[in-house]
Amino acid sequence: METFDIILQTASEIAKDYPNGWIGDANDFTQVSASVSQELTNREVERLWNEFAGGELNAGGHTFTFHRHGQEKLIKVEQSVKKCPPK
Repeated sequence: METFDIILQTASEIAKDYPNGWIGDANDFTQVSASVSQELTNREVERLWNEFAGGELNAGGHTFTFHRHGQEKLIKVEQSVKKCPPK
């Protein structure tokens, strides 16, 4: 499985469990990804963070926001399109 596919699948799992969004660091994200694949490493998630530091990535129906809180490099994951409640 490709690294980016693992990241997108992990984001989908996060969105199911945390409909109001999720925030964590690279290690937290890697731990969550274990339910999808054992192949994702902290280094790969750090590389993604460094690529988008201070910005956003919209992919696979999810918005990833990459920001700092003090020295911590945090990732926020949210669904890009919120589902409307049934009428």
